[in-house]
Amino acid sequence: MWIYILKVMGWWGLACVKFLFVPFFMIHSSKEHWSWGETVLITSSGAAGGVFIFFHLGEYIFNWWARQFGRSKRVMTRGRRMIIRIKWKWGIKGLMLLSGLISVPVASLLAAKFYRHNPNALPMMIIAFFLWAILLTSVAYSTKLIFT
Repeated sequence: MWIYILKVMGWWGLACVKFLFVPFFMIHSSKEHWSWGETVLITSSGAAGGVFIFFHLGEYIFNWWARQFGRSKRVMTRGRRMIIRIKWKWGIKGLMLLSGLISVPVASLLAAKFYRHNPNALPMMIIAFFLWAILLTSVAYSTKLIFT
C-alpha cells in the first residue's frame, strides 16, 4: 500500500514539472500496469497542483517585482515579440492550447504574468491540463496497443 502511494506521489511530482512525458513513461516504462483512468487522474491532478503552486508563486513574484522596481523599459527581443503576439491574437485560450507542449511551470508563470488579474485564468489553466492529460494518455495507450 505504501509503495503504491509513493509511486503515485512520484508520478504526481513529475507531472508538476514534466507533464508532456509523464503519461508515456507511466504506460511504457513502468513495471506497474496503470489504467487509463489512473494515468489521467494522476497526471491531471499533478499538473493542477503544479499550476496552482506556480501560478500563485508567479503572482507573488510579479507583484513584488512591480512594487520594488516599478515598470522598467524592456528591450524587445524576438522571443518576447512572439509571446506578445500570441497573447494579443489568441489570449488565454492560446496559452491553454500551448500549455501541454510547454511545461507546467512555464505555462503557469506566463498565465500569472499576463492574466493574474483575470479570475478565470487559474481554473482555465487547470482545465487545459486536464484536457491535455486525456489527450496524451489516449495517445500513449494507443501507441502501447500498436507496439505490443
